[in-house]
Amino acid sequence: MPQNEVVASLVVVASAILMISFWRQILFMLLFAAIVVFCFGLYNVASAVHG
Repeated sequence: MPQNEVVASLVVVASAILMISFWRQILFMLLFAAIVVFCFGLYNVASAVHG
């Protein structure tokens, strides 16, 4: 395998690993935001019922 193909394949593998970890962080942040919004809505409903 020529050297430029080795470098290109390493770049592709590294970018794939970075994208996978980046999507994991995005999914975690979306899940956290959904939980926060759900709890905030639940708090508003509870305060409206008790208020």
